[in-house]
Amino acid sequence: MWCRGSSEELAREFGVDRMVERAGGYFGKEPDITRAEHADLNRHFALLCGQNAMATQPGLPHSDVMESSLGWVKPYYTTAGDYWGPTGVDQVHRDRLAILSRLGGPSPLHVLELGAGTGEAAAVMVDAGHSVVAVEFSPTRAPNISALAKESRSGVLVGVEADFYTVSLPGKFDVVCYWDGFGVGSDADQRRLLRRISGEWLKPGGCALIDVFSPYRWTLEVGKEWILERNHPSHRFRQRRRFDFDPVSGCFLDQWCPIDDETGLCDESQAITQKIRCYNPADLELLLEGTGLRLERAEVGGVRLDLGEGHRSDEALWKAWSYLVKLVKW
Repeated sequence: MWCRGSSEELAREFGVDRMVERAGGYFGKEPDITRAEHADLNRHFALLCGQNAMATQPGLPHSDVMESSLGWVKPYYTTAGDYWGPTGVDQVHRDRLAILSRLGGPSPLHVLELGAGTGEAAAVMVDAGHSVVAVEFSPTRAPNISALAKESRSGVLVGVEADFYTVSLPGKFDVVCYWDGFGVGSDADQRRLLRRISGEWLKPGGCALIDVFSPYRWTLEVGKEWILERNHPSHRFRQRRRFDFDPVSGCFLDQWCPIDDETGLCDESQAITQKIRCYNPADLELLLEGTGLRLERAEVGGVRLDLGEGHRSDEALWKAWSYLVKLVKW
């Protein structure tokens, strides 16, 4: 089945802000995949074209009326996408494909990427033959997923501009990825998202691969600031970046402030700050209680962390900004 229709028609059907891209190949030319993969992906993506397939999930608050813990999120990422745009595929995106290949299970995989940003990691996964649904709510970042999906690729890419707390996605996924973003909002917000991953999106035997920020390195970097030069055409400003840490809430604060080219001074009125909750592994396991997920593996730089007793001050977690976890259903 080939799904056709305008972006506006699909948005009305899916109940989201707008579709970023109709499946890269499935709403146009056929991608280079095997006949069996073609049939399987057709069955799944046919669901994406169903009437009201992505209606807002009943009982969940719309992003416009979410609690104050999330009120800063969309303005921050929208402005950040305007200040500091995409720079193309680089090593960090290839590293994420390597993680997926190592921990995600047999290929090809059907992957959901949450907070997909400008889509480079999703594109790399699709180039390796996987099918990816990439969810991103920032209107300054999501269009880049559309541009990437229009390029010739081996797998299938679907981009959806929507809030992952409210979007409803048909079907289930082998892997749910959330790179470099977990910890936005309160503990209750994290549990709400983890329950969605477990109850709505993961197939039996599937897993979630999530970057979790560790508090220790961030506390060591309190007060650090430096200048980020404009080194790409998508960068509108030079930036001053500054770190802080809230010891009560266990959150790091990451401020970006544009620098005026004429004066060389930061425009403090235009500064934006993200506040992200950090979890050590013990706190993460407490957070997972009641979500339907359990911690199967934690690692830093591909090296598995020993979560037993008797750790020392030279452990990798002291130096790591974040660690990767593999979560599976109970």
